[in-house]
Amino acid sequence: MKSSFLAFLKKLPNEKYLFWLTLLFYFTLLIANPSNKVIASAFMVFFLVLYLKIKNFSLSLLFVFIASLIIKTGKSYPIQLLPTGVFPEEIFPQGYFVHLVVTASHIISFAMLVYLIREFLLKKIDIRKLKINVADILVLVFFILKILSAIIGSREPQLSLVFEILSMPCLILYFYIRFLVKIDARFWKMLVFILCGLVVFESLLSFSQLMAKSPLYKNLEFQVNIEYFGKAIDEPEFTFRPVGTFDHANALGIWLASTLVFLFAFIAKDKSDILWLSFLIGFFGLVTTISRSAWLGFFVGIVTLLFLGKRARINLKFFLGKVWRWRIFLVPSFIFSFFFFIIPRIEKSFYSFGQSAGALFYRRIQIQDALEIIKLHPFFGVGALMGVYEGLFLDFYTVAASIPLAVHNWFLFIALENGLLTLFAFIFFVLLSVRNFWYISKKLKPEFLGTFLAVLCLFVVAIFQPYMNSVFIFLLLSATNSDIIRS
Repeated sequence: MKSSFLAFLKKLPNEKYLFWLTLLFYFTLLIANPSNKVIASAFMVFFLVLYLKIKNFSLSLLFVFIASLIIKTGKSYPIQLLPTGVFPEEIFPQGYFVHLVVTASHIISFAMLVYLIREFLLKKIDIRKLKINVADILVLVFFILKILSAIIGSREPQLSLVFEILSMPCLILYFYIRFLVKIDARFWKMLVFILCGLVVFESLLSFSQLMAKSPLYKNLEFQVNIEYFGKAIDEPEFTFRPVGTFDHANALGIWLASTLVFLFAFIAKDKSDILWLSFLIGFFGLVTTISRSAWLGFFVGIVTLLFLGKRARINLKFFLGKVWRWRIFLVPSFIFSFFFFIIPRIEKSFYSFGQSAGALFYRRIQIQDALEIIKLHPFFGVGALMGVYEGLFLDFYTVAASIPLAVHNWFLFIALENGLLTLFAFIFFVLLSVRNFWYISKKLKPEFLGTFLAVLCLFVVAIFQPYMNSVFIFLLLSATNSDIIRS
């Protein structure tokens, strides 16, 4: 039995092998429930098993890093910014804390950096042949400005600087792909299938959490408490919104939305049962997060794809045919999701326009406060993690005085904490990268289309949330920029 299973895995194409390996790896961790140290160490086994199959060190290390990005737990360092009593004690009984967490992805990114430096030192990367473009320079400028904002702008530079250093895996990822990874059809196919594995795992975990109405209390889960949710007038009274392995249901929803719109661009080209089933499972996972911003970003992405028409080269007959074939199961699921999750959430959302306790009420005050802080610190901001802290100094009668909420607009959030120069560098990088592949041909390749849809989805989400799946943007744009330069 064991030998037949191993023989089955060995005969699989690399991309399907990666899908099943990812699922097996994460469900093994979920069931075994090891400590954080063992979870981090387990990725070494993941790497070895993958490398023995695809025989490519740099590519294996990259996909292990991508697989680790959904792990938000690790070595945590809690730091108290404000004492007990400043905020409601039923929410913050021990005061206002921030947490600096070293995850498995940080360890793997360090290994990627070491390997990248090694290849330079051994001259396996010819510096004279490197094609550096403006987008690469903007990425470097973006991260340099973030470091400067921590040193120059922050009231607690030692704290802000550590946080910015912990964001460096994004920078390492970008240049690792640009300089070490060959971007071809094989790469995109493997990327699609590992993302399918992650989507299926996160969705099935969220379904389990929804049925349990609580976390499963596994070490893979970042959120192990019932989320403080349902108190605002425009929120449904759920005891628990599924969070998967993320720290918030919105974070899970944003990750699923951006990943799903990227995957959808490949469905017509790669008519794999794994791909379309993963998309549908992920869609229902996205619905259960009750994240309006994630739903909106997903909707905009899919509608844009349909609007592009022939240029997108998307043939929906295959996908719709599969849905129709499984209509006995899918139609009731769609109806249940629509009436149990979507309609109540939309209905409640109307209350936020005319009430003083809804999401729009809080967001309006947050935006006003953020703009005032940006006016005072336009160039380098106030430093990472200092947004709420600075809001209290600005005006004690703002929303920050009752509950420490970061401004729910990622663009303002970056401008507030890191300065307008940092925000402009990021936006110019994204726009320039998108422009590069948008005009490369009259018909978009699936990878270019998927990247554009994912970026569009995340920019829509960023209007309403203080965070977005920015590492996904650096991953995709690094690959597409490399694809263009080497083509």
